[in-house]
Amino acid sequence: MRRNYTGVKKRIGRAVCIAAAAVAVMMCGCADAGNEERTAGVKVSVADSVFFTAREGSAEAEYGEDCTFVLDMRPGYVPVSCDYPDYEIEQTAVGEYRLTLKNIKRPSRVSVVSEETEVPVNTNPERECVIEYDLNDGSGKVQREEYTLSYHIRPNTLGGADIFREGYTLIGWNTERDGSGEHIGLGSRVTVADGATLTLYGEWVQWLPDEDFSYRLLDDGTAALSSYRGDGDVECFAVPGEMAGVPVSTISSSFTTNILCGSIESETLVLPASVTRIDGSAFNNAAFDRIYFFDSLQSVGRGAFSKNISTYHVNAVAAPRLQKSNYNVRFADNLDLIIANKDRPKLILFSGCSLCYGMNSGLLEGSLGGEYAVVNAGLNGEFNALFQMECMLPYINAGDVFVHAPEQMNQYQFLESLRVDGRVFAMVEGNYDLLALADFSYSSTMFEAWEMYCGLRESEDEGSYDDHTGMFNNYGDYVEPRPYDESTEAARDVSYTENCGYYMSLLTEENIAALADIYGKFEERGARVYFSWAPMNEQSNGNADIYAAAKEFQARLEELFEPYGYEIISEVTDYIWKGRYFYDTDYHLNDLGTVLRTEQLAKDLKAVGVGR
Repeated sequence: MRRNYTGVKKRIGRAVCIAAAAVAVMMCGCADAGNEERTAGVKVSVADSVFFTAREGSAEAEYGEDCTFVLDMRPGYVPVSCDYPDYEIEQTAVGEYRLTLKNIKRPSRVSVVSEETEVPVNTNPERECVIEYDLNDGSGKVQREEYTLSYHIRPNTLGGADIFREGYTLIGWNTERDGSGEHIGLGSRVTVADGATLTLYGEWVQWLPDEDFSYRLLDDGTAALSSYRGDGDVECFAVPGEMAGVPVSTISSSFTTNILCGSIESETLVLPASVTRIDGSAFNNAAFDRIYFFDSLQSVGRGAFSKNISTYHVNAVAAPRLQKSNYNVRFADNLDLIIANKDRPKLILFSGCSLCYGMNSGLLEGSLGGEYAVVNAGLNGEFNALFQMECMLPYINAGDVFVHAPEQMNQYQFLESLRVDGRVFAMVEGNYDLLALADFSYSSTMFEAWEMYCGLRESEDEGSYDDHTGMFNNYGDYVEPRPYDESTEAARDVSYTENCGYYMSLLTEENIAALADIYGKFEERGARVYFSWAPMNEQSNGNADIYAAAKEFQARLEELFEPYGYEIISEVTDYIWKGRYFYDTDYHLNDLGTVLRTEQLAKDLKAVGVGR
């Protein structure tokens, strides 16, 4: 037996689909007991498989001769063996293999074993760059840092843990000495070309004078600001980091109570890294719209701010803790893919986890002729989708395509809920600057979410910005093995998720108007916007008749989309598959289901002129 593979890499711990060997003796040759004189050929066939199509499934060979079959493999799979005793498998073209059965002497039905090709977690080329940090404080001090990049494609800047200037807070870096260039938060990411050197300059904000504040000493040797005594109309309200040489750790609840100026009219609040606590009611008489604070802040009392803040700038003084352990941190890398491809047409796919579990982006990119850089921006459907889309907007250009395929029972993806929790901050631990791209004026729970995030970090060890989970490839696809086993497929036609289905309650005029509003912003930047479907398990029990519910859902959504002109490019029933194609939920596809869904989406996109 000889097996010849060309250019095939197999995944370790792979999912192997073994069709049960079957040998059928078909009396299609004849022989006598002495000198055999055979007057007819020997019939041989290849058993059907979901992993390939045999161009000719059966053949007739002369006794003792070889018989050849051509197998067209489904993308991502290769033939590795069969149950015939003497055979050869040879790759003849991309996705095409020749199976040769040697020395045919009896009728046989041959089963072929297929396995997945290896899906590399990262194929980004290694890149190197340098950042020179000019403290820009009059000292002339410049710190040079060299970076080697691969999994993460943009470097994280220096944090502010060891940088201090008397009477000032460092709020970030800037590409221009006078602060007129691009602002980059401490620890956040910046674009540097391969082999290039970038100089960044410190951005400093001077503290308000000590005489504007009353304070008291705390038992731990730090100070709490207890009252504000200034005139309240300064452009930037920069809280001092020290009072009489004592670090300021707390803003007391009485801070703006009965202040002489009546209220603080400043638009921007800057907190120093020393502040770890803000008590309830502290800024009740303030109208801040923008805030700069550090990830050393731990506690913010309920009602500390009477007005919702729109823009959040977070600077890093602490080491990251979630990069290795938290699934959601991938968001920063997905956005980097969009940012890095700013000069190339992009196909951005967005939804919740049904997309990162359910797309082979490399296959999609090839199917569309390589015209688009494909970015799988689907990650987690259980938190604020508006925030995620707002983060993408500044990097959308003419010629881009945005495809939204929300889970049909997801209140966040249909913008019914704009709730913010700690996972939003976990998403941006690798690049806090993403927060400032969104408008959070609608949210009164931002600091509750921040405290939840602090709790997530507290249970993890300190890490590095070089860390990563290893769960995703360089498109944003989830790549942990989710095998398909052909031998047990019927037994797996079951539901995995209770009450999963099509929720008509999400299709309100208000929700669709909100979707149309954010879609319109993508279009204003020159992108085409299309709607497709998340996958659904045929066995899901969220609807009495899942096909009828799906059709009703699509009809209602088309009706609601009509005034806005948005196109549903897919038929909803094309995205319903049997349970055998799902992994652990009714919307997480396994590896083969992912290929099926990718092929269907490629077909739908080509039908509306995307790709060639």
